[in-house]
Amino acid sequence: MIEVLDTLSFKEILGYSIRAEEKAHEFYTRLAEKTKSSLVSSRYASLASDEEMHKRELLKLHEKLFGDRKIEVPDKEGLPPHEGDVPIETVRNLVESLEAAIENERNAYKIYKYLAKKKPKHNKLFHYLALMEKAHAESLTDELKLYQGVMSQKSDVASLPYDVIDNFEIEKRLQQ
Repeated sequence: MIEVLDTLSFKEILGYSIRAEEKAHEFYTRLAEKTKSSLVSSRYASLASDEEMHKRELLKLHEKLFGDRKIEVPDKEGLPPHEGDVPIETVRNLVESLEAAIENERNAYKIYKYLAKKKPKHNKLFHYLALMEKAHAESLTDELKLYQGVMSQKSDVASLPYDVIDNFEIEKRLQQ
């Protein structure tokens, strides 16, 4: 990925990052809205809020440097895709979505670390964003391990509706 970033302008990398934050916000918002547990919903809403804040900060920087908020998003091979629109109906779908989200958070971390080195004038912003993305990836990894552990205990859990997890009903299902 770094090799691809080296071929892009700062404006393109910034545009790509802004779009990634936008897609991450949409993804976590969708998860927050689909969950029935207020605890789980508020967690995803918090992640969505973080991503929206990142987008706003990057847009402010874009406007400061380029005079507008019209972003250029490169369509280049080798750049990781943004969060997709995987329908989240089952526990398996939720696990797959979290795996993709973790990978995207890790990619965002790498991109912000790259930008921190390449743009020393703005390195504090990029280091801070990298730190937040790293924390997102780590917490989502822990959550993913929880769900994978539940799935490994009973094979049919993966095909159950995802809300057995977010309602913490899974223990009942495992005992049946």
